[in-house]
Amino acid sequence: MADPTDPRPPQPPPFGVPVGEPYGTAPSELGAPRTARNPVPRPPGPPRMLRLELGLVLLLAFAPGVLGLLIIALGPQGSAEVETQLLPSLVSIAFELFLSWTPVLVIGFLLARNREGWPGIGLTRLRAGDVAMGLVLWVASFILVLVLAQLFRFFGQREVDFLPEGLPLWFRAFQAVLIAVTAGVTEEIVVRGYAQTRLEQLRAPTAVILLLPTALWGVLHVYQGVGAALTIFGLGLMYAWYFNRTRRLWPLILAHILFDLTQLIFILAGS
Repeated sequence: MADPTDPRPPQPPPFGVPVGEPYGTAPSELGAPRTARNPVPRPPGPPRMLRLELGLVLLLAFAPGVLGLLIIALGPQGSAEVETQLLPSLVSIAFELFLSWTPVLVIGFLLARNREGWPGIGLTRLRAGDVAMGLVLWVASFILVLVLAQLFRFFGQREVDFLPEGLPLWFRAFQAVLIAVTAGVTEEIVVRGYAQTRLEQLRAPTAVILLLPTALWGVLHVYQGVGAALTIFGLGLMYAWYFNRTRRLWPLILAHILFDLTQLIFILAGS
């Protein structure tokens, strides 16, 4: 309890300590400065429950990708002709969307059951500053990827046909938007918003909070080559650091969508 006779201004909670105040509310003191970092919500349950929930979400998010890597490595390579047919491509997209959005739906259920809400994982109200920072992170992403791609080029990189040329242009453009939006929203919610929040509530070391989800995210991109996976891991570290510093998810979602969409537009323009 603060001493009302103490002339010193009240001190904010230490960095990373969970707080019990409503998430993202303004300071109670008139004219008090807004904190640069959104607070960490109070853990909704015991550590064992948090670990089980986190394990379930990560399993749903990453198990299909790991299985896909095994299929690519061990399975036949003759699926390219099927992917250039419209109906099989539609079925494939619908299945991929289901796999990508399922972890997000589970996260929404867990947040509602625990009475936490989306602001607890960084999805607060979108502000103009979030859009501006998203554009800054978008540009920074390209600069960082260009540098890292040169550093890791000796590890190898594999060309991946995200938009098969045999399909109509309108369908490939629609597919590009779906890929960018789905990856930007789902991956940032799972990897940054939910996983990093739960690890921080579990009082994991900062290195674990930054490295563990990002490493899993990087491993899923090994199908593009080890060099590309290392580059994406470096990009993920920048995103993880930003979220750990601010706990605002919208700038990362916008930057991720714009980054992926720009690359896919380059693919369309060059085909």
